[in-house]
Amino acid sequence: MQGQFGNAAKRLQNDTPGPWRSWRKMSRHARAIKFIQTFCVVPKGHGSGKPVRLGKFQKAMLEEMFAPGVDSAVQQLPRGNGKSTFEASVATWALFDEDPDSGAPQVPIVATTMSQAVRSVFGVAKAMIAANPELETRSIPYSGIGNTRVWVPFNGGEMFPVSCDPDGLQGLDPSLAICDELGFMPIESWDSLLLASGKRPRSLVVGIGTPGFDRDNALWHLRQRVLEGGRPPGFRFTEYAADAGCDVRDEDQWRKANPALAERFMSITALRTAVAMSPEAHFRIFRLGQWVDGVECWLGTDGLGVWSKLADPFQFVDHEPTWCGVDVALRHDSTAVVAVQRRPDGRLHAKLKCWLPQPDGKLDVSDAMHHLRELHARFDVRSIAFDPRFFDLPAQMLSDEGLAMLEVPQSPERMTAAVGATYEAVLRGEVSHDGDPLFAQQVLAAVARYNERGFMLAKSKSRDRIDAAIGLCLAVHQASITEAVMPAIY
Repeated sequence: MQGQFGNAAKRLQNDTPGPWRSWRKMSRHARAIKFIQTFCVVPKGHGSGKPVRLGKFQKAMLEEMFAPGVDSAVQQLPRGNGKSTFEASVATWALFDEDPDSGAPQVPIVATTMSQAVRSVFGVAKAMIAANPELETRSIPYSGIGNTRVWVPFNGGEMFPVSCDPDGLQGLDPSLAICDELGFMPIESWDSLLLASGKRPRSLVVGIGTPGFDRDNALWHLRQRVLEGGRPPGFRFTEYAADAGCDVRDEDQWRKANPALAERFMSITALRTAVAMSPEAHFRIFRLGQWVDGVECWLGTDGLGVWSKLADPFQFVDHEPTWCGVDVALRHDSTAVVAVQRRPDGRLHAKLKCWLPQPDGKLDVSDAMHHLRELHARFDVRSIAFDPRFFDLPAQMLSDEGLAMLEVPQSPERMTAAVGATYEAVLRGEVSHDGDPLFAQQVLAAVARYNERGFMLAKSKSRDRIDAAIGLCLAVHQASITEAVMPAIY
């Protein structure tokens, strides 16, 4: 045994199959449940030091993901519902289980970084193994740089952490892959894992996560595929979330989103403390399982709340002073025209007209030109601020027709002032809008890029199209510097 296993063999005390071998005639999910509740010990948190007790919702998840024909399964649920312990337990079972048809188990633990994978699921699984002699004596842990893993000699199984780099994932051959925190992982990583699986008669990719700060992640994309009716027969998706728009203090909604409350391994007092101490947007994301825009946008950590409070529909008045901001794209991005007009109380009301790219990715700037002509004909348009990139020739044509075109290059000097003025006006409640969802989506997607003068909006860092946000800043800034704010009328 020394020659076969090297120095690590000195720590191996038992190279025989475990007592679970006699369970092979049981279904996979029944084997997993029995193994987890017999051999896995909770290493930390609620129930620490005791055998893992699976909740009904976790047993249901196992039954779904191990059903015949299923090769991938995803669960969305808030934090605090035993996700890491559950994932670690399943990974541990998969490492020690025997499936003659699929060969030696390979169980990668995938996270955004290697260290995250080690800290979360892999580290918990390793602690579970060390806590039970039946598992600890049949396995060999390695902790060398680039070789962190647990090896089980009797079945040739290995479990190891790995980052979500798509290229590296495609080289795997998983019997069971665990994806941790799908709400913060690129969809390309999930797709790469699916491409890597399928090399065995039975292989499974499992992902569990909480909604992230934005929609550019695997969990959001997979959820959208399901909502749009694109779920293939071999894919399972389960979501635990409170109802959209619910009262954040409704404890019945807390129970709907957090199945661990019913299983009594989550304390409701922890949620009561969290709702009192956390920003509402964070509580909705992490504790209610809801998707919330604008959490880390240029309007602050509660951008959604800030923007939503400004919703107050208003119809523009013909022939009244109006200012416009234009941000144009030719391919893939969107083109936005934002017009603002003062309300009787002095607030600037903003309206968006936006064009999204065609299936070929192209945009026709003539639509924006036609809309600007209509605004010019109906209202007293004082200025139309635009970025000359992609719009210099159309702007010259419109100027020749008598439209008040104003070139505003998106330089730090010009845009920092425009963004700063709009930011202050928004926070002071001096801006209103009609509640257009597309307007909100683009405004809340914008992320600040700081400089020595303040900050501007960064397309490269933002999580979605932000042309409407840029148009808003151009329009509000021009209105702010050319007209004094009228006194409020009560």
